[in-house]
Amino acid sequence: MLKKQRVTKEEALNFILTYIVVEQGRSLNLDQLSLFNLSNLAQQATETINETEGIIPHEVIEELATSYLESLT
Repeated sequence: MLKKQRVTKEEALNFILTYIVVEQGRSLNLDQLSLFNLSNLAQQATETINETEGIIPHEVIEELATSYLESLT
């Protein structure tokens, strides 16, 4: 039996972009490479959230997004 997904990749990507642009006030240059990296980040968040019981989705996504931002500097 398949487990119900708590978060989809699209939802995770939406949250990542909202967190970076709105909450952190950062601007992004969305070229092919950055879109690829953000898509991979969303996939990683989705897998972590959907495979781990009791984890808080927004905390996982914020942590991954923060690491991504730190890698840009």
